[in-house]
Amino acid sequence: MPGHSSPSERWARIKAESGRLVAAGGSVLEEFDGHHVVMADPEGNEFCVAAGPA
Repeated sequence: MPGHSSPSERWARIKAESGRLVAAGGSVLEEFDGHHVVMADPEGNEFCVAAGPA
């Protein structure tokens, strides 16, 4: 279930999703270790990948 895991498990899901998005053409702009990743789509629009707590 989303959000129902340890901080390290949530971070692993964030990293996996950001990796999937990079493969789809996105780019990582900045990582806030253990919290969220700031990314950009191919057109340069910024967004965050994050997982909420339980």
